[in-house]
Amino acid sequence: MDVNESWEGFAGRIQRLNPLFELGRGMEVGDLKPHIQTILMQVLLNIFYSELNDDDNRRKSDIKYMVEEAIKQMKLLADDKQIDRITSGLLYQGKEEYSKPFEALYYDEIRQSWETQTFRYVTMDELYTNLEMGGTIVYKLTDVAQEMIFMSREMAEEFSITIEQLYSMQLIKNGNFRKATRNLDHLISRVNRLMSGEYTFQKEMINNPKVLLIEEERQRADNREEIERQFDEEKAHFRTISSMIEKTKRRNEEDDHIQQELFILQEKIGHTRQLHDRFAKLVIQNISYEMKLKAENPSLFWENSLVSFREHIYENWLMKEGVQSFDDVESILSPLFSPKNEFILPMDWIWGEQELVENQMIDTVLEEEAEENLIPMRVTNWESVITAWSYVFQYLQTYGEFSLTDLNTLPLEIQDLWFEESETLDLWMMFDKKPLKVQVLHRNEETLSDEREILLYKLMNEYPQFQVFEGSKLFTKFDHLAEPFIWYNTKITPFKICVQEEKG
Repeated sequence: MDVNESWEGFAGRIQRLNPLFELGRGMEVGDLKPHIQTILMQVLLNIFYSELNDDDNRRKSDIKYMVEEAIKQMKLLADDKQIDRITSGLLYQGKEEYSKPFEALYYDEIRQSWETQTFRYVTMDELYTNLEMGGTIVYKLTDVAQEMIFMSREMAEEFSITIEQLYSMQLIKNGNFRKATRNLDHLISRVNRLMSGEYTFQKEMINNPKVLLIEEERQRADNREEIERQFDEEKAHFRTISSMIEKTKRRNEEDDHIQQELFILQEKIGHTRQLHDRFAKLVIQNISYEMKLKAENPSLFWENSLVSFREHIYENWLMKEGVQSFDDVESILSPLFSPKNEFILPMDWIWGEQELVENQMIDTVLEEEAEENLIPMRVTNWESVITAWSYVFQYLQTYGEFSLTDLNTLPLEIQDLWFEESETLDLWMMFDKKPLKVQVLHRNEETLSDEREILLYKLMNEYPQFQVFEGSKLFTKFDHLAEPFIWYNTKITPFKICVQEEKG
């Protein structure tokens, strides 16, 4: 049998999914049956957080209490028999006296046969269990259950920076240095995405202070002390991790393999710590600017008792969301100008007036913006920008065109480069201007005014292989049937950048 791509690694995939499929399956819990997986997932998360915080309240009685609290929080009803059944059903399959593991079938594409997989969601935590002294079993999650949580974490990105740090500490404590290094990659990715959101919010505040009326959940001026305390706590965690690494290095001085892994881990924690410090400074800077805006423009934040057409419909709806058809705009505005007899004020006249007013308003806004005291703009880290864009021009060199959707196929660490500097993504939209003839190789950087040319100049100096683009024409191609797509909460227009060699 020829194994095509759809069968490659099939058994491994099913073995990862089986614990999810089997979670709560077959439990006789009456009306709670439709909710059983949700309840059990919450209990697994509760056990996981307890492990991270070195909380040994993970005995069967504690798990029963977690089940009871989850059901109560979800506003469901359950009797003692149902709660006992759910608790036991998480610990083992079948009767308590046998304490059997869970079983599930999977198809092995190599052997071409059905095999049985056995697994558990929780197991005894030897570190906290002391049966010799008459204690009871303290449970911890198995690797299977942890993987389920990580799968949901990668989809929902629910973990905070603090939880990631605590998990790294747990891994280091257990001697799993390589996994701790990989976990820091998750933390770096999360910090990069949070920083990207902060940079976007900063630009929105600068360009339109009224965004603070819309983005109420982003306003943090009132709890600045709490946020600073949280950042201090996270810095303390980084110091603890560094201290744990140093102690472990001293304990394993003669083991070169462990020393090498700890060196890589130490380098990674240093990079992560720097990123976190940059993120903390950016958040505090945005909070300070928010407070300044509120102090200098109090009228912007007065509560209005009336709905304003300009603010609520035009600025907060039409300008932000757009419309599907121009007919929608006409249907909104036509009643305002000709409420009774449509022929009295033809729409053509009205549009002419609106164009005049719009020009005047733009001039006024430009004058106001020139007078504003904006916060200092940061210096672009061009090294990060050109590293991210180098993958684009590699594609252009090979295939002659590139769409930003192709980045989804690249490893996460490469995708993360596009969030280190907000200008990296901004440059993408700049290519949707008129075509650019590349003539930068023999010019001075000071003479370049187009940021696309600056990018190409730096790319050619850093990567000589891209000098082949000199004299070519870069242009964009847009598929009018294509829908905008969401990439890490950023709405992207799906056009392609193309290259065409100019004929001499």
